[in-house]
Amino acid sequence: MTDASLPVAAETESDPALNPVATPPAPQGRPFARRVVSVFSAKIVTFGIAFVTTLVVSRLLGPDGKGAFVGVTALPALVGTIGVFGLPNAINYFTAKNVSVRGLMLTSLMFVAVISVFVVALLWVTLPFLEKSIFSVPIERLGPGTGDQMLRLILITIPAGMLATFVGTILYGRHEVKFYTAIMIGQAAVTLIALVLAVGVFRLGVEGAVGASVVVSCLGAAAVIVAVQRVAARTPGGDPVNLRSILGYGARVYPASITGYFNYRADVFIIQWLMVASAAPAALGLYSMAVTMAEFVFYIPDAVTTIFMPTIAGSTADSADAKLGRVSRMTFLVTVVGALALIPVAWLGIHLVLPKFNDCLPAFMVLLPAVVSLSLGKVMTSYISGRGRPGPISVGAAVTLALNLAANVILIPRFGIVGAAAASLISYTAMSLMMVLVACRVSGLSLADLVVPRKGELLTLVSVARAVIAKLRGKVSA
Repeated sequence: MTDASLPVAAETESDPALNPVATPPAPQGRPFARRVVSVFSAKIVTFGIAFVTTLVVSRLLGPDGKGAFVGVTALPALVGTIGVFGLPNAINYFTAKNVSVRGLMLTSLMFVAVISVFVVALLWVTLPFLEKSIFSVPIERLGPGTGDQMLRLILITIPAGMLATFVGTILYGRHEVKFYTAIMIGQAAVTLIALVLAVGVFRLGVEGAVGASVVVSCLGAAAVIVAVQRVAARTPGGDPVNLRSILGYGARVYPASITGYFNYRADVFIIQWLMVASAAPAALGLYSMAVTMAEFVFYIPDAVTTIFMPTIAGSTADSADAKLGRVSRMTFLVTVVGALALIPVAWLGIHLVLPKFNDCLPAFMVLLPAVVSLSLGKVMTSYISGRGRPGPISVGAAVTLALNLAANVILIPRFGIVGAAAASLISYTAMSLMMVLVACRVSGLSLADLVVPRKGELLTLVSVARAVIAKLRGKVSA
């Protein structure tokens, strides 16, 4: 895979159409760390609010209702990945290359208008078929009339989600972290309020939860557009937009985007097909809870890679290679520590707050090492994409998807949601291993350089932990 992919991917750097602008120097040192901490802090706050939302909604709806809600709201995420053709990744990449913010925003709006009209029209026509297959769960849970209405209502969030995705990548590409983190936290808070009102106060059930999600999605998209307009007004310069460059990069990264999404979410769809309609109607709700808890650890690499990819794209090759080892080792170390720390918290929280979800804990325990493995792969794919070489990522994602589907089909009928978690562990580990090998080849670093923590990084982690504990003690004593 590596030998076959790299020569093709390397054309990105040599082809002027795919790399038309000079690479500006990337911010160095502490600014990178501060941006990562800022994004991670926002994601933790967002996760905290979202987790409270999940607890409230899960308690009010129960496993069956939660499963129906997940089934309905899975549609926009599915379409948002299939239908954008890798273009948000391209917008992010070229934003870091100092292309005009206003030009990229207008280009994004054009892409969203064209794609969303086509996708929504196609879905409207094909929904009768989809309702009898992958979305049979919400239809059965809500009833034919109501389920049909909810699936059509959720279509509104498709253009809203695309807008937030396309335009939001501009903020990350320009390192405008404060804007985006504020929107993330605000949207999570509004979601909590809206769902509590809809489900807890007005007792509207799954229908109310879906309606609240639609409203919040539209508000979030509007907030992102306003934020990017402000950035564009403050930074009026930049190189002109090259549509050929954007489409070319998007075409290269699109296979990785679509196969990567199905690799992450294939278990959910297969659980719906194989379990929910038969003897285990609560399986999707239980599995979604296990995933929600395990994703707490995922926010560590997610925060790093959110900043790392545009940083690499805006760096020289030597500078990018120098950053890779430090970022990879530290991310892997912190993710492992975070996973270990989460185990007792999750067990205690489920037993005390959501005892009906106790059966999700075995799947959660299997998902944790899967997320740790995925954290390493995320850093590698961010580095490879930032170097303008998405080809190997697409190849690796396709191979991993095939492995994931086979593992899910074999393991879910026999082991249920634990089998789904095991399939994720197998596929994530395989993807991470392939991406590490590619990153070693591109950067010239060894496997140990990317994985094994150095003494200085261990001391840094201990120092940070002590500082946090001291700060917490100071607040408690005050």
